Amino acid sequence: MFFLKNTLGKYKLPVGFLLIILLFLSFGIITTRGLVTLHKLTRTIYNHPLVVSNASLLAALNITKMHRTMKDVVLADSPQEVKIALEIVSKNEQEVYRQLDIIRKKILGEQGQFLEEQTRQLFKNWKPIRQKVTRLLGTGRKKEAISVTMTKGADHVLKLETKMLELTSYARIKADHFVNLAQNSQSKLEKFTIILTILGVFLSLVIAFATIYFAATAKKVIQNEKAKLQKALDEINTLHGIIPICSHCKQIRDDKGLWTRVEEYIQTHSEAKFSHGICPDCVKTHYPKFYQKKLSQQKKENNGN
Repeated sequence: MFFLKNTLGKYKLPVGFLLIILLFLSFGIITTRGLVTLHKLTRTIYNHPLVVSNASLLAALNITKMHRTMKDVVLADSPQEVKIALEIVSKNEQEVYRQLDIIRKKILGEQGQFLEEQTRQLFKNWKPIRQKVTRLLGTGRKKEAISVTMTKGADHVLKLETKMLELTSYARIKADHFVNLAQNSQSKLEKFTIILTILGVFLSLVIAFATIYFAATAKKVIQNEKAKLQKALDEINTLHGIIPICSHCKQIRDDKGLWTRVEEYIQTHSEAKFSHGICPDCVKTHYPKFYQKKLSQQKKENNGN
């Protein structure tokens, strides 16, 4: 149990810091993906709906210019004026086709492609009407040419303008759709950012408190161990160095120059205690009768065996 607790305590801080790293790594990945998505949506809006919308407006503008120039054609007073006006119409026609080609390339969805095909075909169908007006003028039938321009030609131009408006509206709807997607993506990114930030702050606080707690605990353990060690050192008294001892009476001189008995000196400088007895040599010297008696008893015991 102690080993498990010690192991968990050992790896808590590294695991905590690893979680913070993973959290901020996730934050970076999610943020990067969100920014990439926003970039793609913005680029799509710019490269498709906005381009289509601008091309539709330019095409409609050139169609209007062509219609006005055709009026100039039927109202011209000389063949030279007719020729100049028709050249302007031709240039505007080329510009309309150029804008329709851009729309065909950039427009999104089957509905958009179908609208572009209808508009292109309607624009092609206008050319025979213009050619009829030119032929009428060439044969001197100016009133008929004016009539065709103001009736059949004008009606056809109105249909063309309606189709161009449909293309523009379709492109704007697509643009609004992508804008909504971009806003939703931005909103999700903001929510993830807030959530991950809160989690990061919370986890950082937990690790900070855990670090303080473990540091305080470790300090307390060190203090306790230090106190135990100091107590053990205080309880251990060792004799070391050169001890001056009398060669006759065996008394020892202490640091103050006083002579004390061996047992008193040892008891003062260590935890040792004495149990007094007498050795055989001292018995023989100081108690000879007792020694002889003890020796005789031992001999009898040895002979009896």
